[in-house]
Amino acid sequence: MTGESGATAVPHAAESATTAPLARAVVAAAGSRIIIFAAAFFAVGLIGYQKLPIGWRFPARAEVFHGALGHLLNPWAHWDGVWYIKIATSGYADGDGSTAFFPLYPMLLRWLGVLFRGNLVNTGIVISLVCYAGCVWLLYRLARADFDDGVASRAVVYLAVGPMSFFLQAVYTESLFLFLSLACFVCAREGRWRLAGFAGLLATLTRSTGVLLLIPMIYYYYEDKEWDLKSTDSHAANMLMVVEGLLVWMTYLALAFGKPLLFSTAQASWSRFLAAPNYTVAMGFFDSAIGAYRLLAAEFSRLFGTWALSSKALGDAANNLVDLAFFVPAVGLLWYGARRLPRAYSWYLLAALAYPLFFPSTDVPLLSYPRFTLTAFPLYIALAVFTRGRPKTHAALVIVGIVTLILLTAKFAVFRWVA
Repeated sequence: MTGESGATAVPHAAESATTAPLARAVVAAAGSRIIIFAAAFFAVGLIGYQKLPIGWRFPARAEVFHGALGHLLNPWAHWDGVWYIKIATSGYADGDGSTAFFPLYPMLLRWLGVLFRGNLVNTGIVISLVCYAGCVWLLYRLARADFDDGVASRAVVYLAVGPMSFFLQAVYTESLFLFLSLACFVCAREGRWRLAGFAGLLATLTRSTGVLLLIPMIYYYYEDKEWDLKSTDSHAANMLMVVEGLLVWMTYLALAFGKPLLFSTAQASWSRFLAAPNYTVAMGFFDSAIGAYRLLAAEFSRLFGTWALSSKALGDAANNLVDLAFFVPAVGLLWYGARRLPRAYSWYLLAALAYPLFFPSTDVPLLSYPRFTLTAFPLYIALAVFTRGRPKTHAALVIVGIVTLILLTAKFAVFRWVA
């Protein structure tokens, strides 16, 4: 009897040890969505929306609910969400900045909106949440394949409770793009080149940074060929699908407006310009230092009533500090993971973190950088590797992440700029 009990107990214990990390990941993934919905609901109910020009909000289509239901659902169509809903209903135009937003997400809003009787707020939330669930599954699967269940679980937790993860359920492209990026990565790692290329094509139709997926695809392809260029075969053509996504968008812009690069020139609407990454980083540090000084000066002014700064100057100062607060840890994790992550991860992460640095904004050089790091998924895996064997550090990061996530969700919900 004793021998039989012991024989059955071992597999049960092994099964429990395997399922426990996955269960923690699922609980974190689902629980964080409940927390975020609650934070937005109470923020709108207690604070209310920031007063903005009606053209920034398009309340007829982007704020379709009223009362408690409006507090729960309307906040998720703010800022870029307004643009995507406008494009889905009215299409693109030359000169209004709309062509800076790539077409796949608004196309999905328009097509799938039929299932929701034209309610594009609900449509966008559902698209993002479904893609978020796919992100959780693919990130866990990818991290587990290269590391272990513990690293995979913590990577999903960091994705779920990260300060910017509320964007993963907003009417934004973050969730869709991250899902397609992970799908491309997983398929390339497993040698399924046609699926990898198709996922990369769709990712490029979602955001311009999708072309960066060509880097890990090339790496995995030639790693499998033991770096023998002569072994290149017909599967290599599938990698070109990633670039074809960009060419499809450029072809549409050429046919519709006669300007194939209109998606790039439209960035001027956000005061973005082309620059060297070292310039952007230097200006990010410089403007953050100036921003810290301005915030201290504003506090001095509040206490002694000597002089005051404009709300824009204060907003830019705060944004510069927040952007730098995300940039520095991201670079630190890039450096930490360089010798600990598979090289395909590190090369992709380097490209993903460097790409936005080529397009700074005038007053806020690292504009939206925190949101751009959200889809750079090797960051979560590098952080999970770092906290392996450091349970107190992991717990502290989770607590800080949840608190910051709640605060930034509330700020986004009341229609104030976050990233």
